[in-house]
Parts: sequence; structure tokens; C-alpha cells
Amino acid sequence: MKPRVIVVLAKDAPVRGDFALIEEVAVPVYVRTAEELCAARRDARVMLVWDLATTLIRDCGPEGLEWIQTNSIGVNAVATPEVAASKVLVTNTRGLFEQPMAEFVLASILLQAKDMRRSIENQRRRVWDQRSTLRLQGRRAAVIGAGGVGARIALLLRTVGMDVDIVGRTPRIDGGAVDGRMLGPVRGMDELPELLPEIDDLVLAAPLTDSTRGLIGARELAVMRPNAHVVNVGRGPLLDEDALLAALQSGRIGAATLDVFETEPLRADHPFWEMENVFVSPHQSADFVGWQRAAVEMFVRNLRRWQQGEQLENVVDLTGFVLDVMRCGSTAHSFATGSGQERTMCAGQN
Repeated sequence: MKPRVIVVLAKDAPVRGDFALIEEVAVPVYVRTAEELCAARRDARVMLVWDLATTLIRDCGPEGLEWIQTNSIGVNAVATPEVAASKVLVTNTRGLFEQPMAEFVLASILLQAKDMRRSIENQRRRVWDQRSTLRLQGRRAAVIGAGGVGARIALLLRTVGMDVDIVGRTPRIDGGAVDGRMLGPVRGMDELPELLPEIDDLVLAAPLTDSTRGLIGARELAVMRPNAHVVNVGRGPLLDEDALLAALQSGRIGAATLDVFETEPLRADHPFWEMENVFVSPHQSADFVGWQRAAVEMFVRNLRRWQQGEQLENVVDLTGFVLDVMRCGSTAHSFATGSGQERTMCAGQN
């Protein structure tokens, strides 16, 4: 007999055609409300959290569940004290979104270094303005976040000739390897003050924890180079947006690329929208065409392992994760790759 699997969807979200893959090995039970979840848990031990803004786990608890998988790298939606204290296994989609996020970071740096926005505007105005732009070779970046996303970013930036320092929670001599390529040493957070005045690009790719909230504020921005570029693909609250706005407006730093924000969607009257030195991205750095099906396929592979009693892939240690109580009523939003339709999020989730 096929096991029943709970799939948590947003209130008005349709059942995707990709979910038919689950039916090959299990019976999916789609839930959108607390009442539906409580009923489904009576005979289901596995949950796929598709709606990353859901509060159902926080509202109802993990009772009866053995395993929860999220369709993202981040696990904010399930990182509750009850889940952390239980024996429920939590897994994520590690390995799926890291490379697209690294590509987004590289593109954002190229956009700034090659002055692409000005070229696009010149083309629109039919202006022939031949000029020199910056090289990436020898450009220096610091990537905050030594996990899978940060590692991929660092490796890709090094491929194009950039010098990259990786900064993690604790320093270590050996950062390990990704696809056979060594990351080298990881610098500790206490070394960040001496790094900031030396870098051209600061990339935030860390998870949101008590120690990383507000990591970059007025004090850190004040010591950076006037032409420095800040990229945030981690979590909105890693960065003090008011301090960043002031630094950009005063010319204290040069530019910013923001894929995540303290409040999402970014309000329509926010100054970031109209600033020439800010690139606003609607929390889509990880999304690639076909990510939804790939996420379901990853879950099904893990489901087969669970059925065979094998060790699950991408098990997450919830220790240290911030349990953000996000008000997802008016601030929740849905989006997909550039289309604004598929994926429901709150500020600080991915």
C-alpha cells in the first residue's frame, strides 16, 4: 500500500501537474488549512512544505510526523521549537538552487563592472558613447556564508579571475571542496572589519540567525570603498536597509544588488525602485525555468529512500536558525521565475 504524504499548499494555490510524480510512489494529500492538516496527520507521516510562507507547522505542531521536506534551501517555515525538540527529520533542496544563485551574483557584478545599465540607456536613446569599463580579473570580493550557496558563488567568481574571501561563522583552514574544487580557508566573522575596506563586492549569502541579523549596518558600510558594491541574496534582515539607503544616497558606497528585503514585496514607494545605483530583484535569484519539477523529483527520490529505510539526503540541523514570526497576511506574496505566480513567500525566506 502506498503511504499518504501531506503536501502543504498556499490557500489559493492550485495542485501542480508536477505533483503527479508523487503519485507514482505515494498518495498525496493536499492541505491548505489547519483543520485539513490535523485531519491528514492521522494517517500520514511525511510532509512536503511547498508553501514556504505557511504557518501551519507553527500553528499545529509536528505531532505524528516523522519527516518534513521543504522545497527550498531555507527552512524558516518549519524551524519551530517544537520541530527542533522533536525527532522529526527536516530536509531541504540543497544542491538545486546554489548554482543559479551563483550565476545571479556573477551577473550582478558584471552589470556593475561593465556599466551595462548605462549602455542599455544609451541604446534606448541612440547614443554612441564608447568608454572603458572595469575588469573582473583582480577584482576582490568577500562572500559571507560558507555553506553551499556561498561556496558556489566563491568558485564561480574565482573562475572569472576574481579574488574571493569566504567568511563563515567560525574560521577554518580547510573549507572543503565542491565538485573536486577546493575552497581554501574560511575566514571568521571577526575578520570582517579588516576585510571590508579592501573589497569591491560584498556578497551576503548567509542564513538568518541571531548572530547574522543586522550583520551589515551603518558602521560596516562606513568603512567600505566609495565604489563598493553590496549584493544580498541571503536574507533581507542580514542588511540594515535604512543604513544602506543612506550610504547609497550620500555616495558612501557605489551600488547595491538586492534580491531579498526586510519586507517583501518591496513597497511601491520605496526609493530603491528609482535609484540608478540599485538593482532590485523580486526574490528570484534561485529560480530557474523548471525548478518546480526538479524540486518535486528531489522529494520523490528522498521519499523512495524513506520507504526503503535508507538515510535521507539533505538533512538539516535546525540549531541556530532564527524562528522569525512573519506576518504573512498583507506581506505575503507569490512568485515564480520572473512571472510572479507560483511561489508564496514572506520577508527573509527563500
